[in-house]
Amino acid sequence: MTDPRLYIVMREDIQDMNPGKAVAQGCHAQADFDTHVENRYTDDDFRSAHLQWCEDRNFGVTLVLSALWEQMCDIEDCVKHTGMVVDPTYPWRNYYGKTFTTAETTCMWAFPTTEQEFEYMRQFDLHC
Repeated sequence: MTDPRLYIVMREDIQDMNPGKAVAQGCHAQADFDTHVENRYTDDDFRSAHLQWCEDRNFGVTLVLSALWEQMCDIEDCVKHTGMVVDPTYPWRNYYGKTFTTAETTCMWAFPTTEQEFEYMRQFDLHC
């Protein structure tokens, strides 16, 4: 089996995303994953994969990928352990430079535990 890894998938079709916002949103995804871990430790396969992923620290291999909204919805359907990140105050600017905040799904996390799920995730490019 492929070594466990956490994927953070950034939306590439979201308005006004920049590197700083992407880092912040990725942190939200990690926090969401941590909450999922706390609630799913009764699932022995997931627990085993998570412990292997962590090794002797609080994290393991994490890859950041890019995808469109529709692709993220497909990931959610194809990978059992996933979570969408909704930022209720995502800041963006319009053409005239005026700043707005809206609730936006900015990214997601996915933690595949089967070879089929790992194979599915290979189609997505690394986030630049």
